[in-house]
Amino acid sequence: MRVPLSWLKEYVEITQSPQELAHTLTMAGLEVETLDYIGADWGDQIITAQITHLEKVPGSDHLSYTRINTGSGEIGVICGAPNIKEGDKVPLALPGARIGDLTIGVARKMGYVSEGMLCSPRELGLGSDHSGIYILDPETPLGVKLADLLSDVVLEFAIKAHRGDLSSIIGIAREVAALTHKPLRLPEPRFNEQGQPAAELVKVTVEDRELCPRYSARVISGVKIGPSPGWMARRLLMAGMRPINLIVDITNYVMLEVGQPLHAFDYDLVREHHIIVRRARDGEEMTTLDGVQRRLRNDMLLITDPQGPTAIAGVMGSAISEVNEGTTRILLESANFKPASIRRTAVALGLRTESSSRFEKGLDPELTIFGANRAAQLMAELAGGQVHPGIVDVYPKPVEARSILFSPAEVEWLTGLKVTSRQVHEALSALEFKVEEVSAAADAAGGEQLLRVTIPTFRGDIEEGADLVEEVLRMIGYDQLPATVPEGPLPEPHGDHWFEREYEIREILIGLGLHEILTYAMTSRQRMLNLLAEVNAQTAQVLLQKPADDGQAGWIIASAQERAGSEDGLASDGREPFDARSLPAVTIANPLSNELECMRLTLLSGLMETLQENSKRNRAGLRLFEIGRRYLPRGAGELPEERRCAGIALCGPAAISWVPELARPADFYDLKGIVETLLERLHIRRYRFSAAQHPTFHPGRCAVLEVGRPGMDGGERFTPVGFLGEVHPLVQQRYDLPHRAYLCELDLETLYAAVPERLNYAPISRHQELTRDLAVVVDQQVPARAVQEAIERHGGELLRTVALFDVYTGTPIPPGKKSLTYTLLYQAQDRTLTDAEANALQERIVAALGEEFGAVLRS
Repeated sequence: MRVPLSWLKEYVEITQSPQELAHTLTMAGLEVETLDYIGADWGDQIITAQITHLEKVPGSDHLSYTRINTGSGEIGVICGAPNIKEGDKVPLALPGARIGDLTIGVARKMGYVSEGMLCSPRELGLGSDHSGIYILDPETPLGVKLADLLSDVVLEFAIKAHRGDLSSIIGIAREVAALTHKPLRLPEPRFNEQGQPAAELVKVTVEDRELCPRYSARVISGVKIGPSPGWMARRLLMAGMRPINLIVDITNYVMLEVGQPLHAFDYDLVREHHIIVRRARDGEEMTTLDGVQRRLRNDMLLITDPQGPTAIAGVMGSAISEVNEGTTRILLESANFKPASIRRTAVALGLRTESSSRFEKGLDPELTIFGANRAAQLMAELAGGQVHPGIVDVYPKPVEARSILFSPAEVEWLTGLKVTSRQVHEALSALEFKVEEVSAAADAAGGEQLLRVTIPTFRGDIEEGADLVEEVLRMIGYDQLPATVPEGPLPEPHGDHWFEREYEIREILIGLGLHEILTYAMTSRQRMLNLLAEVNAQTAQVLLQKPADDGQAGWIIASAQERAGSEDGLASDGREPFDARSLPAVTIANPLSNELECMRLTLLSGLMETLQENSKRNRAGLRLFEIGRRYLPRGAGELPEERRCAGIALCGPAAISWVPELARPADFYDLKGIVETLLERLHIRRYRFSAAQHPTFHPGRCAVLEVGRPGMDGGERFTPVGFLGEVHPLVQQRYDLPHRAYLCELDLETLYAAVPERLNYAPISRHQELTRDLAVVVDQQVPARAVQEAIERHGGELLRTVALFDVYTGTPIPPGKKSLTYTLLYQAQDRTLTDAEANALQERIVAALGEEFGAVLRS
């Protein structure tokens, strides 16, 4: 929230510098994010001036030539703004002035000489409005430095969600007054009431009193619609709001001033002059002031008349009863709405407004009358309005101020700071808490001194004694807290195994030259389906896959219930058209946007989007990884299954070199090498890569990683851990990647099930090793890994290592066959092996390969 210092000083005396004030407030829990010095860079070359002549530039559809009176002469200026007219007083940047990074000079445009620039609010730093020139007050003197008139300091606060009382200038002033021990000066609305009573002019019916605890309405007639006075427009601009017209500006001004959102209806456009506060009906629609037609739900609160909706309560009105140039009578709404209802509605509609942000934080119901009266006063003074007697106020359950019994000793018990009853009394009284002493005999506290603290209704965040301790500490100062050593036994430490495991993975991958990224766990179904080369019901099921819990090779789907039948639209054969909305996923009830509608089923979409964004700006190779969770849906009413995963992505050159020939692109084997190194560092010795098909990856360039672990029968079983491969060309094109990309996703829970619980070390043999080469011819479709596993299995304890070093096809190898050549190393722990022993083992292995694969020795 932006708070102009000049506006703040209207309610409390401030003697500190802006920097000192910001420090004082920040140290008391009101975080001042920035100090914006308006006009600090205007200098002497931006002055006040007046338009004396205005004509259209021939040949242009928007440019105008103006003659400008600077107070000491006239100059010509070309301007393209649509909102200026003769007689307007405007800010003029003379040649030599700097506006942002632009230095103003003399220019010739379309036959005219332009000797300066007229400035918009955004160019002056007064706000974000760039639709037109900033029009000064008609009483502004000419030729005066603009900085002497409009310079100010704006404090920008980060208001916490539980402090709705701080969403106003007066709320901040109350804190300043308490912290600096200055009196708070509140405006006192005064006006004459005349005419027909409001109760006879308007009827208010509140059907849902839970969502609308209070609704107050006033009627003001005879108003004149026009621009706001300069002082009001300037304050609104510096607070971040654009002036619209006098009536709307008054409602916004009062909202910023006192914190109570208001809405002005054209009284004559409210049908039957009857306001009804009710829930929307399912499917009901209305067009809001921004011109968007919105479909409503029955959990949304509406302001209606007997014929239909006129506003979404606490969020935005509609054009049906909007104040316009012909409006003369105002029906002024000042209401209180349930915070959760407004928050839910604003998020569901994607419509966050200044009004909704205040209601979401929780407002004091007692504020509605004060806000309505303050706005009525300003409409009477500035718009010539006549305030009708009385106020229609539907308030069935008035909020009563709550009291808490509080002991000053709680401050020392919670913080270690010893305070007196007087200090507590002064601190809380400064914040407008009512404090009364309670005799010890009147309670069961054993003589302990107690205070009865009555909480003002605008402090809905105070619930218990600990909250009062915080308030006392804020007023005394956090810097007064003593530095003490904690006493008592330390809690027993509880190790987080997964934190340690993920840290281990992270260190390994960083050591391999990868860069860690973090992406949102929330995404959309369509963004995940972008990973699939061809999208249909069958390929979409891949996103739901996980390693089989029973240890069988292959993959299973998260839940048959979530993918079968007409309920979710997934066809088992994959031939039916596929709608992204049919993809089962954990859906967010109140998504911030359509792009964040559900929880991710895979880390790969985030990795690909990161490659896409960074490849536009980075010519070097991208080597990324992410450690996170994927969220697989279970049955109805059950929490999702959260699978810990690691994703890796490579794209572009494997290394940067001045020699172009050496800057080779990354390939599948770079990715495979990273995975193999990871497995080695985790001491996983038994694993294999097998060819696989996956709709994200290039056909024939994809593998599934399986790790071995002991089975229930005492044997060894291999369980899939994840896929790796080259991204399919269609997917690469969809993400607009300039190079081939390689992805890998590993299920860490399955991976760590194969990590040995302890490592067994054996002494290094002192005896000589024997090496034998073995070349066998097998069918071309036989995996080299399967042959190697058979060699290891039949080689026994004396076979130390097996390494494949050659694969050959062609003459003299028969068609359909390939030659695999391995190096076998034999060694015994207790003796030197003889050639005869090694040859016998070699013959046994050859015989076994012949039986299993039909392998023959290469001649």
